[in-house]
Amino acid sequence: MLIENDIAFISIPKCASISIHIAFENSDVKIEPTFNDDIGSDVGYGYQMPAFFFLEQKNYSYKKITSHRHGTISEVYTFLKTKIDTITIKRDYCKRFLSSFYYIFGHWIKNGYGLQYTPNKITNEFIYEYFTDDIIDCIKSMIQNSKSFEFDKKLKSKIIIPLIEEYTINYSKKSIIDNMMKDNIYINWRVFDSQEAWKSGYKPTYEFDINELFKFEKLIENKYSKNIKIGKENEMNYEYPQMDVNEDQKLRDWVWNKFEKSYFTKKLF
Repeated sequence: MLIENDIAFISIPKCASISIHIAFENSDVKIEPTFNDDIGSDVGYGYQMPAFFFLEQKNYSYKKITSHRHGTISEVYTFLKTKIDTITIKRDYCKRFLSSFYYIFGHWIKNGYGLQYTPNKITNEFIYEYFTDDIIDCIKSMIQNSKSFEFDKKLKSKIIIPLIEEYTINYSKKSIIDNMMKDNIYINWRVFDSQEAWKSGYKPTYEFDINELFKFEKLIENKYSKNIKIGKENEMNYEYPQMDVNEDQKLRDWVWNKFEKSYFTKKLF
């Protein structure tokens, strides 16, 4: 979102973006979309999360920006046709990955296809087995090609089909798989890529830790003499009794090596 025609908030998935969006909607701060705000549009950049998904849950009225989009700094610059100051939110990399995993597999895929997981079979080992280097490369490629249905179908084939066949107790597995491969539901696999990827090589002007959002509020107050109050609007307080994925040192190391390390390794050439 563009704040007071002056600074862009970069909406990185699983980094309090909904809470911040709602805080600005409920404030006197002027905000405008940094992407096409038409829910029905099919743009080549900026992944869209329709606002009505949260309207139904929270009964909020989105008056200023009617859709919630995730885009890289580069994508925002492309849409605005200019480079301006930016704000990002930083979150512990492993906690963000886990939040993404439970969101995609525990909420989106499970509910979207009516799956019943075999209890206690979806563990950390599922991640290690199915998030292969090839799959991870596909996920990273989506940052450059956010609407690639080719990659989406590949990931569905490589991850979701084995998930349905081996980890669910549904009786209509073949029907679910057949319908899944024909539908136009686009899964936002980009949420798994590093939050550094969303910076697309640019250093944000401001970056705040997700546990210190009061500093974001203070910045707005100091710059524009207006107030916002950022609440916790999209906490994933769901229970996942059929899933048992946990943060341990092995998972932290795996997430670091697969998604984060390359952004912090100095390149000699």
